[in-house]
Amino acid sequence: MGSLLRENELERDDAESESNQPILYVNGVRRVLPDGLAHFTLLEYLRDTGLTGTKLGCGEGGCGACTVMISYLDQNLKKCVHLAINACLAPLYSVEGMHVITVEGIGSCRYGLHPIQESLANSHGSQCGFCTPGFVMSMYALLRSSKNPPTEEDIKENLAGNLCRCTGYRPIIDAFRVFARTDDALYTIQSSGLSSSEFVCPSTGKPCSCGQNIKDAVVTTTISSCSSDILKPISYSDTDGAAYTSKELIFPPELLMRKSTALYLTGSNGLKWHRPLSLQHVFDIKTRYPNAKLVVGNTEVGVETRLKNLHYPVLVHIAHVPELNILNIKDEGLEIGAAVKLSELVKVLKLVIDQRAPFQTSSCRAILEQLKWFAGTQIRNVASVGGNICTASPISDLNPLWMAAGAKFHISDCKGNIRICAAEYFFLDYRKVDLASNEILLFVLLPWNSRYEFVKAFKQAHRRDDDIAIVNAGMRACLEKKDQKWIVSDASIVYGGVAPYSISAIETNKFLLGKHWNKELYHGSLEVLEKDIILKDEAPGGMVEFRRSLILSFFFKYFLWVSHQMDVFPGFNGAVPASYLSTIKSFHYPSTIGRQDYEIVRRGTAVGAPEVHLSSRLQVSIA
Repeated sequence: MGSLLRENELERDDAESESNQPILYVNGVRRVLPDGLAHFTLLEYLRDTGLTGTKLGCGEGGCGACTVMISYLDQNLKKCVHLAINACLAPLYSVEGMHVITVEGIGSCRYGLHPIQESLANSHGSQCGFCTPGFVMSMYALLRSSKNPPTEEDIKENLAGNLCRCTGYRPIIDAFRVFARTDDALYTIQSSGLSSSEFVCPSTGKPCSCGQNIKDAVVTTTISSCSSDILKPISYSDTDGAAYTSKELIFPPELLMRKSTALYLTGSNGLKWHRPLSLQHVFDIKTRYPNAKLVVGNTEVGVETRLKNLHYPVLVHIAHVPELNILNIKDEGLEIGAAVKLSELVKVLKLVIDQRAPFQTSSCRAILEQLKWFAGTQIRNVASVGGNICTASPISDLNPLWMAAGAKFHISDCKGNIRICAAEYFFLDYRKVDLASNEILLFVLLPWNSRYEFVKAFKQAHRRDDDIAIVNAGMRACLEKKDQKWIVSDASIVYGGVAPYSISAIETNKFLLGKHWNKELYHGSLEVLEKDIILKDEAPGGMVEFRRSLILSFFFKYFLWVSHQMDVFPGFNGAVPASYLSTIKSFHYPSTIGRQDYEIVRRGTAVGAPEVHLSSRLQVSIA
């Protein structure tokens, strides 16, 4: 009885000391979130309040029909950040203190469609209309978060998390292509020969004075007269933005001035929701509730609770803990906090790749390439590095890379004792890791690569974008020159999707050491690899023969890639034949262009001049 009274007393103290009046803004309207809704997702809340433009599709963040944009003030950057997220997975309280914008908030048939909505409707980009609001909001978030108009490839990559069963994507890309830049010279002062004090109009490429009146994105309330020129029509679209009479929603001033507070809230079935603001507070909660589940983006826990009927009584939202959001460039490597979002990791990886010697960032480039196919933009905007690691999925796209790259996991217990575990020893079994109930992952140290060290990632899925892997791999080899031969001094070959957890090909690694990098090494490695990674005929997941072939073909690609990289160094005699070069080239999106020709029998008919269907303007706004 005494322990129960003590627990109730602690929870009452939490309730009194922490904010019990959480708020958020939805389409510019202030809303107070009552206690007791911790089990609600943002999608459920929005639809219950009548905002039904946001759809429930797959319920696991794979289709994008539920896409909304969240805006919040980044305290480190001191600027407003706009992100597209999946509302079906976002816990309602995770967006507390943020501004949520849905498809209804950017334009309507009554007050005028937003140019994005107008272009999509006019370009035949919707048919059934179910997925259409999600496409609109993904594009809207991209434009709001971009300093300059994005490239066409940026647009395609940003839409990778949105699926459509009707249109075939071509008309959607056509609709959004009007917002893409086609000439980078128009957006750089240096290339135009103008002084730094002159503003260049993105539409015309000529000096313009309108830029002097543009305010910071946080407090901008109107679209500048010049910026609307970017939306001038081109041959396949009649979009001109003239129908849009509303103003862009600003970031609420109240949220600019509001300080974050720790939260303790509840939900149905005894659910407790904590939002700590310090690492010590996280440890205090873990001491009280050793089995508490730490969440950031909820992209895994949300699927488990919704589709697998799992119940976690205590959830700790650690996205606001500064100590878990570090991104430090050190002499020995890159420190990546466990709560760092994958989209933030992408930005930092691009930065260090530009700043450091190319040979030092081989692991960074491999992770960056893998993240491109990891998931949709909406997932990358909320999912965390530590969450992906500790979930320990057997088909995790990053865990084989952490292992192959020699990453070190820094782990702390509730008393502040820190230990370091090599990534290759961290994964123990299916969904089991070397982490005690009183421990949490603090950060990952990704070491810089040495000269002649090559890291590469591989993934095969049913489709290229936003899909789980059938088999994936991370591979690293370090070469050194001895007696006029290039010898393997260190190697790590790791696979996912072939066992209950990511596993290292131990015997293959041993075989590679000390061998001359040539064809004999390649053929010998395949023989060892076949016996090293064994898939039984009854292995879960099926497609056993295909997966066995992927194990060998990934190593074949890696061997060719390393040989091609080494071909520039003197004394290396292993040039890749020209006919094999397509094997090692990175994939780039092809241009999505098509045309339809109609035999004009009678002008004005649907055959001679296809017309926009009557529901399209509703589908891009509320349907």
